[in-house]
Amino acid sequence: MKISKKSGEDMKMRIKGILFDFDGTIANTIDLIIATFEHTCREVLGFTPEREKIVATFGLPLPEAMIALSGKPELVETMRDTYREYNNAHHDDMIRPIPGVKETLEQLKAQGIKLAVVTSKKPPMLRRGLDCLQLTQYFDATVALGDTKESKPHPEPMLAACAKLGLQPEECLCVGDSPFDLQSGRSAGAKTVAVRYTAFGWEKLLEEGRPDFVITRPQELLEIVEKIH
Repeated sequence: MKISKKSGEDMKMRIKGILFDFDGTIANTIDLIIATFEHTCREVLGFTPEREKIVATFGLPLPEAMIALSGKPELVETMRDTYREYNNAHHDDMIRPIPGVKETLEQLKAQGIKLAVVTSKKPPMLRRGLDCLQLTQYFDATVALGDTKESKPHPEPMLAACAKLGLQPEECLCVGDSPFDLQSGRSAGAKTVAVRYTAFGWEKLLEEGRPDFVITRPQELLEIVEKIH
């Protein structure tokens, strides 16, 4: 676990809530997402983007990711339909737990920490993912695509999650695997935590996300909360 000097000095308010991204943070959906994008681009565009280009879109709303990969806004609807058909068919077989997440959530809940998921997924797919991994019971609130006017990296989704939890952003940690997660949390006023097990380019994440904390395992969140208390 890495804690920046600034974070240790500035963090005076007790942490009462944690705002988690879903894909790549509490659920291993990397292979599912990459396979779905590869299938979609192959079917609609006639080519398969490099893995790094797909990963660079992680955390963006689906239409924005598709424009980034195709450069053709007029094909977004067709791409989205193809993406959802494949993802829906393969989701339950390809989603995987991230070791340590469930145990960490259990311990955080036992300490009275309020938990929320903030994602660019649509609500039905978020619920499906949480149910597949048996994580639904740990979360007090969710903010998904369509719940707010703006999406990450805008702060509105994180602010909405804080409001649902009845907490101030300064009382929360924002945990994510992409710079878009961290930018959203930082702009909202929360301290941010980057997960080292991300598929996102690490140097790019650090440069653009500027996390206050870095963890290599989910369990290290417990150490952060204890230190801040």
